[in-house]
Amino acid sequence: MNKKYSPSELYELYKKWVISNPNVVTDVETVATWSSYFVAGKINKSPIVSEFVYAVSKLLALFNDRLIREAYGNEVQYYGLREQIKIWLTVIHYCEVLVELVVKHKYSSRAKWTVATLLQLFKCSSALILLYKYKEMPISHPPIPMLQRKKFTEGKETDENSNAFFTLRRSGRVVRRVEGAPPVSFRDWQPIKIKEDHPNPNINLKDLMYAETLHLLKPLIHLAAMRVFGSKAWKQWFIALGLDLASMKLYNRHVNNLPYEQRIEISRRKLGMILYLLRSPMYNGYSQRVIEGSLTSLSKSIPLASFIVSPIIQYLNHWQEIYFYMWAS
Repeated sequence: MNKKYSPSELYELYKKWVISNPNVVTDVETVATWSSYFVAGKINKSPIVSEFVYAVSKLLALFNDRLIREAYGNEVQYYGLREQIKIWLTVIHYCEVLVELVVKHKYSSRAKWTVATLLQLFKCSSALILLYKYKEMPISHPPIPMLQRKKFTEGKETDENSNAFFTLRRSGRVVRRVEGAPPVSFRDWQPIKIKEDHPNPNINLKDLMYAETLHLLKPLIHLAAMRVFGSKAWKQWFIALGLDLASMKLYNRHVNNLPYEQRIEISRRKLGMILYLLRSPMYNGYSQRVIEGSLTSLSKSIPLASFIVSPIIQYLNHWQEIYFYMWAS
């Protein structure tokens, strides 16, 4: 007779499998994510199905990352207000396009823009809390990045002393682990030394605060500009571009003094500005002809490239309408 498992037992079995096979789990998630791109255009209501598969795969990866952190991490995971805000912002980051498509399909385009505005209000207000209460800047997209599981499970992401001590959550006291102590002949009997991050005195925090505030307010300002001038007008395009350039100018004053992770996020934002070529009205007036012409030439000059290029040309306008909003970067 087949044994029936309760939901809690199934969860424990799944948790054990994830913890024991992080590399296999990563491969499964990658296949699920990539499958969302191949679904596009193949079945009815493909944009919604494609976004659903993508969102589910990313949310599952986020959940699995949490299980792996708790299993392999050296400290008890604490989910306070800061962590909860980042979780919700990450969930919205993965699901907002799906929500907009479902609302537009079930109700109307006007309802879609209402939901989009509400989502951006929540994202902006939550991110401002992270900025002004916890001084977190720049806020990455998504706020909880994907875990580098191989490095994490092998202990390569931890600090050199991370296996030698743990921190009490309430008091903040640092306690040395028994197994983390050095041999007797090398002990100096001094308190354990912990590397602390101190703010660089050459950085003007006000500049960084202003830069990140401009970046966070840009979606709401752009939505308002679209409401006033229209979604195809150049004014709303230049307003969003101007806010991005102003934010980048303030960040560039101190970029060389920022930590590596922050420089990576700023570089990602700079690279993301290329997407302005794919956003209306630039795309409709200029970029579309150049992009389609380049892709057509590529498919003719490289053997078998047409199998990849043709679907891109076919669905480029559709993807441009769905994905390339100013606030999606």
